[in-house]
Amino acid sequence: MTPDRRGFVLPFVLLAVATGSLLAFALVNDGWQSARAVRLAETGSAALDAAEEGQALALAHWEVDSVWATPPGGIAARRVVTAGGRPVDVEWQRTHPLVAILRTRAGIPGTARRGPIQRELLRAVWLHAPHWPIPAALTVTGSVTGQQGTLLSGLDVPTPASPCGMVRDTSSVAALAARAVSGDPVTAWPGQPPHVADPPGLADSIASTLPRVSRRASIVSLTGPTPFPVRNGWQALVLTGLSVVIEGPTLWRGLVVVEGPLTMRGTVTIEGVLAVRGPLDARAAQLLVRGAVVVVDPNGGGAELGAASRIFYDRCAIQMALATVARPALRPFSLWQSLSR
Repeated sequence: MTPDRRGFVLPFVLLAVATGSLLAFALVNDGWQSARAVRLAETGSAALDAAEEGQALALAHWEVDSVWATPPGGIAARRVVTAGGRPVDVEWQRTHPLVAILRTRAGIPGTARRGPIQRELLRAVWLHAPHWPIPAALTVTGSVTGQQGTLLSGLDVPTPASPCGMVRDTSSVAALAARAVSGDPVTAWPGQPPHVADPPGLADSIASTLPRVSRRASIVSLTGPTPFPVRNGWQALVLTGLSVVIEGPTLWRGLVVVEGPLTMRGTVTIEGVLAVRGPLDARAAQLLVRGAVVVVDPNGGGAELGAASRIFYDRCAIQMALATVARPALRPFSLWQSLSR
């Protein structure tokens, strides 16, 4: 080949070599990118698996993280669990008396070129409470007697101290559900509210619910007149005795179940639900209830209210009380969000 021909071919050779190098580099780069994508996907999947396992562990430790002691809107619990050999941040936030958001975050350390990979899982958790039929502010399977001044209201009117705030959906129930209503003495209850019939099967429903409630509440046996036990926040309480006598001044927030006849004296305030398995005598009490009262007497007795008895329906207080014996029940709703940092 002459020098002229070699000079003519050389640029084509160089171009072919450059083109081959670029193709080889592109193939290698694609391989690197594919391998990196696979590694990132595997890392993200491992982080997500850890976050999901952290949720399962959080639900399994509900007794530790229970949100019922935290007002709606607050962070109920924060802690770290180990899932899949990795630390997972767990956070419970109460958004409603019977709804909470469970948030878990899992992260895997990165490199100098690639930061850590994190996965965050959010899940709405509904709290399932035992069924309590509450068709009225006061529900009684027997008769109800009231004196002049006795006041019952089924309107859900929030108070400034309500844990749910002042905003409410329009809601109201009957003031009274009972089999019979009368004044004490007869005709001495001006403004006696109209009543509806007590729900059929109420006694059986309460009887089947009480064993589950008792397993989730503090049980106190009383032998004489006494105020409510001292507790902080909203609590569930079961009182037992041949004849339970609550003597004020005393206050309870939450759920109160009385197994047997109940007599009240003095100033007694209850925010939540009062359930009595026996007759209720509040004639000598300055009784104030914000929530609901349910009286189920297997022997056919009812409720006797005094001139200073005040029972106001409050849906928020009822839900706050039932949350003390609720358990998480997942619904088919979840949202997970990938965060790369």
